This record gives sequence, C-alpha cells and structure tokens, in this order.
Amino acid sequence: MADMSFNFRALSPLPQDGFTAKALTEAQFLAGEDARGTIVVLEPETPAGAVQVAAFTARGVLGFVSDFTPDRFERPDEIPAFTVGGEPGGLAVLAVSPRSGVRLRTLAAGGALKIRLESSGGSEGTLAAIVPELPQKRDRSGDPTVGKDEILAALAAVGVRRGDTLLVHSALSACGRIEGGAKTILDAIIETIGPEGNFFVPTFQRSECFLNGISKRWDHRPSDFRDRASEAVRWVGTLPLEFMRLWPDAPRGVHISHSWAGLGPRAAEVLSRQVEDEAPFSDNSCPMVVKDMGGKILLFGSSIGRVSFVHCFETHYGLPGRGPSYYDVRLADGSITWKFVPDAVPGPREFYTRAENARFFREAVRRGLEIRRERLGVGELKLMDCRSFWDIGSEIVKEDPGVIIGDL
Repeated sequence: MADMSFNFRALSPLPQDGFTAKALTEAQFLAGEDARGTIVVLEPETPAGAVQVAAFTARGVLGFVSDFTPDRFERPDEIPAFTVGGEPGGLAVLAVSPRSGVRLRTLAAGGALKIRLESSGGSEGTLAAIVPELPQKRDRSGDPTVGKDEILAALAAVGVRRGDTLLVHSALSACGRIEGGAKTILDAIIETIGPEGNFFVPTFQRSECFLNGISKRWDHRPSDFRDRASEAVRWVGTLPLEFMRLWPDAPRGVHISHSWAGLGPRAAEVLSRQVEDEAPFSDNSCPMVVKDMGGKILLFGSSIGRVSFVHCFETHYGLPGRGPSYYDVRLADGSITWKFVPDAVPGPREFYTRAENARFFREAVRRGLEIRRERLGVGELKLMDCRSFWDIGSEIVKEDPGVIIGDL
C-alpha cells in the first residue's frame, strides 16, 4: 500500500482518534454509488453548502473534502478558509488546498482509495490518502494489429456510408494496435465517406477560469487558436491532434472552449455559424448543425460517456445544471484576457461515469435508440443517427428535465 499526506482544516469537530473511510468523487456519488460511510471529494467548481450537506447526510456520508473558496490564491499550496452554508450536521467537513484537491480527485477516480484522518481533536490535521498497489495496466503487447482494410470493413459494417456527415469521438488504443496510428483511421474515414462526405472532430480547450465560481483545475490553459497542438487541447486525444497536424489549414470553429475542426465540402459552412462566446452547445454549434444535416455520431473505440451531443439537449431545452463561465483567452499579441460564455455545462453528469448504464441512455435505448456496433480488434465501433437520437432524447428530457445530470 502506498499513501500520500495532505494537510487539511476541519470546519466541524472531528473525533480525537480520527477515522478511515473510502473516498468517492462527486461524480461517483451523483452516479449512485453506495455512499454510506464514505468521504466525498467535491468537484472544484462545487461550493460546499447546505444542499450538499443535506444530500450527503441523507445517504450516510461521513464527510466531504472541498477546495472551493471565493478568492484566488497567492500560492498553490495555500489552505483556504471558507464557511459552509447551514449546519454541518455531524459531517466531517475538510478544506484542502486546490493542488491537494486535484490529486485527491485523481486518486479517488481510480477507485479503491481510502482516506485516513489524523487529528488531535482540533481544527487542523493530516489526511492520508491510502492507495492500494493497483494492478499494472493491461499488457497490450499481445493485442492484434489492426490495419486499414480491417478499419474500412468495420466502418462499412457499422453503417458509415459514402456522403455521410460524421461527428467522430475516438479512443485510439481501445481497439488494439493501429497500424500507422491515427493517420490510418483518418484516411479510412475519408475513403469511406468519399469527397462528398464531411466529418468533424472535437478540439475542445480546457480554458475555464471561473465555473459558477473559481475553477481549481490545474490542467486549465488559456484558449489559444494559434497553436493547434497547444496544451489546452491535448486532453481531447490523439486523433484530433493528429488531424490538426495533418491538415493545419482545415476549417476550425472559433468557440473559446468547445470548438470543432473538420473536413469536407460543407465543413467551413458548418463551423462558421457559432461565435466564440455563445453557449457551447447552442443551436449554432457543430453537433446541432450536423444533426440538421442528417449526420451520424461515430465512436471509434470510445465509450458512450464521450458523446458530447447530449449537452445539446441541456442548452436547447434550458435544463438544470447549466451556468455562466469565464474563460482565459490568449490574444494574438500573446497577452491573456478573459471572456464570458453563458449556459456552459460545468460539473458532473451521470453519463460521464455510467455511460450506457446512465438513466438517460437506458431510457433512450428502451424507446428505440439504435446504437449500431461492430467489433474491431479488441474494441468496437458504435454508430448513432443524430436525428433519431434528437427525437428520442427530446421526449425524455421534456418528461424528466434532470435526467442528464442524474440524481443527487
């Protein structure tokens, strides 16, 4: 077992001898995992308040950890002081620095994390993150090598056709070792849809500086459209980065946080509709325009939890969970400013972690949403029709506006 220590400030009385408990992320809590006897690590944009206290108390949570404060920090390791709205109700309420919060969330998301609290009964103490020696990542050396011909066959079998317009989400290694890497996949998609087809990849940027409060994301970088391989977009994956390297002049949207890039005769038209500071998933966004064109969503090895099209329902129908956001933006002269974007979608969503087991997708499939599948190597391709997805999803969210967020 390995462990890491973090300082904390307790905002409620702690037992002198401390205690040990399993840790959950806020997303895991919202997804419905058994929370009795656990400590929940809040997301950076979630202020600790009476709503959280009531929800945690109702489900038997022992305490929670927060790095939210109303002010910026002068030092990354500064331990913030904040007040909790309402009576803590017996919960152990712990404040840690934002850097500690990021590390704790990362560890908790990996599963099997336990937290040991050591305190003399006062307001400060040490929080030990106890991490079991987890199994090594699966050895992929024995995975089959997937070539272009196999990819072409799988694309055809799953239902991709000449002239199609695609929104492509990808997990490069999920299907095994790809001969030629991301370029082979991109070449196969282009060959399948032909010169009359269009396809788009997400080139989202993690540039939030305020998300309904102060963002504590240490992977945040200013939006910078001059550098297509910037640190701000690396998290979207290998395929979009390779796309931008191979086609540096391909059309790309200008949205501050949720731009897309694409190829095809209508790519520039599709990507020109959305301005930089409107809602990321507005009716002018790439996914909504592709839906109106009769497009499809292709998941190349990706989980259903990666389908950002789901956020279009939240914006179009004004569902709960949206909020104002501010983004750092690097200007042409190298200086950094911030810009405001309404109706962003910060915070956890049930489908992020539960994918097809999320209530929204279970209900969509029950009502007839077709998710076509085709095996490729050790993974699979999935394909959905945007219009069918929209029609079925619209019925669901009108009946249950909270279905995408899930149950708190």
